[in-house]
Amino acid sequence: MDTILYATDCTKNSISTLNYAQNLSETLNANLVVFHIYDIPPVRTSNIRSSEQLHKLSMIEQKEVLEDYCIKNLNQNLSQSPLICEVAQNTSIIKGIIDRISKDNIDLLVIGMKDEHSARGFLSGNIANKLIDKKLCPLLIIPPQYNYKKVKKIAYASDFESSDIIAIEKLSAIAEYYDAEIEVVHIPTKEEYTAMQQMEWFKELLEAQVQYKKISFHMVLANSIEQGLRMHIRDENADILGMLERENKSLFAAVFNKDIVKKMESLTTIPILCFNS
Repeated sequence: MDTILYATDCTKNSISTLNYAQNLSETLNANLVVFHIYDIPPVRTSNIRSSEQLHKLSMIEQKEVLEDYCIKNLNQNLSQSPLICEVAQNTSIIKGIIDRISKDNIDLLVIGMKDEHSARGFLSGNIANKLIDKKLCPLLIIPPQYNYKKVKKIAYASDFESSDIIAIEKLSAIAEYYDAEIEVVHIPTKEEYTAMQQMEWFKELLEAQVQYKKISFHMVLANSIEQGLRMHIRDENADILGMLERENKSLFAAVFNKDIVKKMESLTTIPILCFNS
């Protein structure tokens, strides 16, 4: 992994996510770009400065705000750090992020979940869904006030499809840096009678393609996907939940359905890493 992009709103409630992004980038030996999107109010006709001058001054000012935010909350000299601060003006957070990712290769996008104290924070169920639909890069969503810790277990929600193998292969590249276990979790439906046979078939395919050895398989019986994932995360103390945005049916969309979000407090207390098929 070469470059991680962390999109921040520079609020007090985003400090823990900033620290998580920095620690993650150091562990993965990746460059970290801290990115802030801002908007400026309409220019008054009586203003003596031109619109171009105002935009330039706003960018300089916002860059200074972002740098001060990083210096204060990471306790480091940016001139001696590989961390890069960038700002961009845009009325849309989503478009601003998409435009930045389109400029060059970003291996991972990190965003924070909006909490009740954030005026313009990132709402996972809204922005994350729109971003992952664009198939730009993997997306890591960090819950509010979540403190970074060494990753020991990564739960991956699987439907035993071939696209899962590609996602697990990407996931293993991250797990290797932590020597973490990947737990492949499947929640069978009531109509699914061949889950065990599917799991054995999937194991064979996975072992043939993915070299990482610390992978285990778990079948969780539950009334719904979200309930099964919640149970597994609680029982196994998983540190990250990996999910795949699928063409036909989306586990990701199911978990972040507006009605389900309110019921998923125990699930959203850990970071969620989303891949697209």
